Amino acid sequence: MTGSQTKRDGGLPRWWIAGGVVALIAIAGIWHIQTSLAKSPKLRTVEIQRGDLRTFIAATGTVEPHEVVEVGALVSGAVVSFGDGQNAPARIGSQSTRLESPVQVGTSVVQGGVLARLDPALYQLAVDRARSSLRLAEAEIGRLRTQLERSERELQRAQQLRNTNSESQYDSIATSHAIALAELDIANARREQAEGQVEQAEVNLSRTIIRSPIDGVVIDHRINLGQNAGPSSPGLFLVTRSLQDMRIRTSVSETDIGKVFPGQPVSFTVDGHRDQTMSGRVEQILMNARVQGNFVTYDVLVEMDQHDVNLLPHMTADVQLETVHRKNAWLVPSESLEWSPDNELANHTDEPSAAPENTDSSSHVIWIANADGGVKPVSVKVGVDDGVRTEIMADGIAESMPVVVGTIRETTLARIIPSVKTLR
Repeated sequence: MTGSQTKRDGGLPRWWIAGGVVALIAIAGIWHIQTSLAKSPKLRTVEIQRGDLRTFIAATGTVEPHEVVEVGALVSGAVVSFGDGQNAPARIGSQSTRLESPVQVGTSVVQGGVLARLDPALYQLAVDRARSSLRLAEAEIGRLRTQLERSERELQRAQQLRNTNSESQYDSIATSHAIALAELDIANARREQAEGQVEQAEVNLSRTIIRSPIDGVVIDHRINLGQNAGPSSPGLFLVTRSLQDMRIRTSVSETDIGKVFPGQPVSFTVDGHRDQTMSGRVEQILMNARVQGNFVTYDVLVEMDQHDVNLLPHMTADVQLETVHRKNAWLVPSESLEWSPDNELANHTDEPSAAPENTDSSSHVIWIANADGGVKPVSVKVGVDDGVRTEIMADGIAESMPVVVGTIRETTLARIIPSVKTLR
């Protein structure tokens, strides 16, 4: 009994020792696997895709009407009333056509419609004086005609009595007749001059009524009742033909102007309608450059396509002038062209010695991830890029192929909390 008890007591340590050895081996294996995973980089890939690629020049512009007419005063005077922009006045001073407030912005006006009236008193006096001068000139012509008729009769008698009268008497009568003819010509010229003065005075009087030169819409007024206006004043009213016929005036720097051409596609948005993108075409490139220090820009006019957005003059537009448009091109992230495998991936690289060398600036290498964690080099030709994606041309590539853009190293914390992984 004592011997059997001793055998059982001696057998327990051996089992404990064997179990401990197995546990240590298992722990060491798990630790080795986890350490290897922690050291081995995880590839970060993006699928190759087909799509459209556009590059553009970004600029800021202003919405403006296609045609704007500044309506000003051609004569000087104080504003005594306003019109409604629709009908000509029945007569100056008519109560039915006198308004005390200017035509409101947005009001439709017709060609010849009254916008404002200046004080006509001085111009009416000028018309009266000119007409009086014309009557005097006409009366003078009548007097000189009578005098000429008398001179002609005297000349006829002198010719009949030339044989009996002295030669000096005949010469005197002939000279008087010639002078009468000349004086009548002078009087006729003065009458024409007086008629011109009347016409000028009447034109100046008519210019005291400021009219719209076109059918359109008033987009601004800069005059008030009683304010003096004249030829030196800026435009009193701004009239455009239509608020539907708008365009954009934008500025492009001298470094980009060589990429702009008439008919170039344009897309734009305005601050008031950020959710709507509108389109247009480059209409004209203006040659009068704007120089501010060392910065040179050129104005570019953009014609808008048909749209249903309510645009107003002087809105700010964010403009994109399309320079390149590639359709159905192979596209990869631009960062994939900069990545190459490091030493840890060297043993997993398919045919590492066959990785092609770049022979020119358009030749690059991208790396395709394999199912076993390795990478394979593919030589490609590079096209255009928009700063995020790049167009590539190569044989043997297919849609959804995983192109490597970088690696992710898992840390202990990342394995415990997966959301801590660096994502891009």
